[in-house]
Amino acid sequence: MSKPVLGRRGFLAAVSTGLVGAAALPGISADGEVTGKGRTLALLGGEPVRKNKSWPSWPYWDENVVESVTKTTESRIWCRIQSKSGTVPTFEKEFTELLETEFCVATGSGTQALHTCVEALQIGPGDEVITSPYTDPGTIAAILCARALPVLADLDPESFQLDPDDV
Repeated sequence: MSKPVLGRRGFLAAVSTGLVGAAALPGISADGEVTGKGRTLALLGGEPVRKNKSWPSWPYWDENVVESVTKTTESRIWCRIQSKSGTVPTFEKEFTELLETEFCVATGSGTQALHTCVEALQIGPGDEVITSPYTDPGTIAAILCARALPVLADLDPESFQLDPDDV
């Protein structure tokens, strides 16, 4: 007796059904214990991994940043549609010249940039996009919002790039 082959679409349908069922279950409480180690998270009173080390402050800013944001905010011109001489189109023009390219589209985040790329490439329903499972959720979200299918391929341990044999 041969086993039925479960394709990508069938797999996603089966997993989606399972996730919907799992979402209906009561949550599992987190007691702060790291699996298999028996240690408590520092947040809950355990031993911190980084002792006496401060994390760099973020976001970085200085008076130039404050001045630029204030000037842009007070201008009430916050996007390229409102004025061809506003902050966004000026940045896009100067960045295009710096990169010696034809076009530049400024976005507010990496996720917006990925959505813009997916739309620019006209990726849509039925298309498959190869990506890594080790990625920011915005990568998968951009693909799914276009109603395309993300195809996950592992990384090659030698090059840390997508492994062609895994596609």
